[in-house]
Amino acid sequence: MSDSTSGTKLRVLLAEDHALLRQSLKAYLETQGDCVVVGEAQDGREAMRLYGEHRPDVVLMDLSMPGLDGMVAVRSIRRDFPDARIIALTAHRAEEYLHAALDSGVDGYVVKAASAEDLLSAIRAVCRGEAYVSPEVSATLINGYLRGSRAPKPTPLEQLTAREKHILEMVIGGMKNKEIAEKLFLSTRTVEKHRANFMKKLGLHNLHQVREFVKTHGGEAERVD
Repeated sequence: MSDSTSGTKLRVLLAEDHALLRQSLKAYLETQGDCVVVGEAQDGREAMRLYGEHRPDVVLMDLSMPGLDGMVAVRSIRRDFPDARIIALTAHRAEEYLHAALDSGVDGYVVKAASAEDLLSAIRAVCRGEAYVSPEVSATLINGYLRGSRAPKPTPLEQLTAREKHILEMVIGGMKNKEIAEKLFLSTRTVEKHRANFMKKLGLHNLHQVREFVKTHGGEAERVD
């Protein structure tokens, strides 16, 4: 990882479909003395390819691009390169969009209305291993966190869909996937998918753990329908 304090330039990949904005960002960053743009992508797929080629210190990723969008590209890069450092660059300030971006794995979130200095601060902070959120949306993030921390937490069973609860009840009753499929007029593959979903949500891996879960949750598990 490059370090601006050592005189080594921070290597930046720009992923932005608007050419004029992309060129402006490149021109600004390269006049700051500690940044160099090593690649420019017009969509998410190109961003993924260029990341693999250049392994930049940080990616500035527009989240709304044609074709493969930035959110998908972030998740893909994060999957293949867990140490990647990515900053979302977006016009969106809505809470749900901010949370979706953070959940996808970005390290920073900068709105396009932010100042150039704000963007540069984000790049430097993320390259130091810090998280960064534009001041314009930091209050949104804090308010959302506070609301979430005060809200009652759902029980494990409350996280399941009605269909998953029904199939869990049938599994508890000793029915096999094929039997469940016939009774519910579903394909066996669909039953297997629902079963895999509720096992994942409940943190279970085998039938023994399902039985232990039922013992632990007692009457709650008996009323899953």
